[in-house]
Amino acid sequence: MNSQQFEALVLGQKFGERATLSNWHLATATALFYDAGPNHVDPEHSANNRFGGLIAAFLETHVKFVAPVFVGDTIDILWEVRDLQPKASFSGGIVTLQGWCWTAKGDRLAVEMEAKLAINNAQPPKLHEPPHEESRP
Repeated sequence: MNSQQFEALVLGQKFGERATLSNWHLATATALFYDAGPNHVDPEHSANNRFGGLIAAFLETHVKFVAPVFVGDTIDILWEVRDLQPKASFSGGIVTLQGWCWTAKGDRLAVEMEAKLAINNAQPPKLHEPPHEESRP
């Protein structure tokens, strides 16, 4: 949504934009949500999947920011498996997760999340480790 003033919004108003999903989007989602399935990160593997190429990671997501997360904040993430639905058609299943993010100090809950993922039993490729920043005083 383009930036708009609240006062300018009206009930029933419609808006939209066109966006192109890029490798950057997939890599970012993969790193943030620990979903490094080969259909999302491995072009050779995904060329032979039923979709014929790399695909976006989530079937469904819900994210609620309950407190601000600032640039430079370190967050702790916890996921809980809430539902498992086996799917023989792709040798895996659908996983429903509930998640939470806290600031690293543990002083505030920042994000509540729910995600539904399709996960198979193939070994995912290793993700590159993010660069480690020097400790701040």
